[in-house]
Amino acid sequence: MRFQLLYILLFVLSGTSVNAHGDLHKRILEATEEIQKNPDSANLYFKRGKLYFQHNNYINGLGDFKQAQKLGVDCLEQDFYIAKSNYHLEKFQESKRLIKKILRAEPKNIGALKLLADIYFKKGKYEKSAKLYDDVIQNSEKTFPENYLYASNAWYATDKAYGRQRSQSILIEGIENLGDVLVLYDQLISNFMDMKDFDSAVKYQNKVIEISNRKERAYLKLANIQIQQKKFNEAELSIVKAEESYEKLPHRIRNAKFMREFYSELQLKKSSLKK
Repeated sequence: MRFQLLYILLFVLSGTSVNAHGDLHKRILEATEEIQKNPDSANLYFKRGKLYFQHNNYINGLGDFKQAQKLGVDCLEQDFYIAKSNYHLEKFQESKRLIKKILRAEPKNIGALKLLADIYFKKGKYEKSAKLYDDVIQNSEKTFPENYLYASNAWYATDKAYGRQRSQSILIEGIENLGDVLVLYDQLISNFMDMKDFDSAVKYQNKVIEISNRKERAYLKLANIQIQQKKFNEAELSIVKAEESYEKLPHRIRNAKFMREFYSELQLKKSSLKK
């Protein structure tokens, strides 16, 4: 459980803001002052190593973790930080060695499973990667949409029929388990478009329209799919509905730069269909 929480923590920290990085720099300086006063403290080196990791300074972090090891720190948490740092530095073999050590002790450690899956994906071993991402989902007490996306992308990258089928089914499984998550629908539809399965793409794009509060972009996307199908009359109707949805928006939103750009795109699409 502890390392599941660590994995979640690292996932959250991956989105650290600029202000948080400034705070981390201050905390690193404070930890450095503590180390100068207590140079034989393994825990202080471990503490600063984690701060360096959060600051994306993996080389300095590794230096501190190794010093902490010399001074007596020997735990799976530190092994994971070292493995993750080596991953970011593209030292995949060193990372794998520690991940396998963690998995021998904790076979269902989701952080280690995810990291090993990431390594296999980077190395182009997509099926191995996909199966590990599946394990992450199966063994997680709480899953995120990203876990389903990682698994789906890995299965799709196998470029095999059963891989693509699994890629789509895992996205549908994610929607069933997590609810109507738009990013999962978007990936599902994108895959169907790539597979030239436009009927399925239309089916799920209509679902996106149904669940969306703002429908103008969803209708435009539906029109683009229908154009691929050469169903131009249906595409024209979708453009009309996109325009109607746009017109219902408050003036301040319609007047925003990004919405003016959207409206221009909509009108270009409308004109092209009339030619």
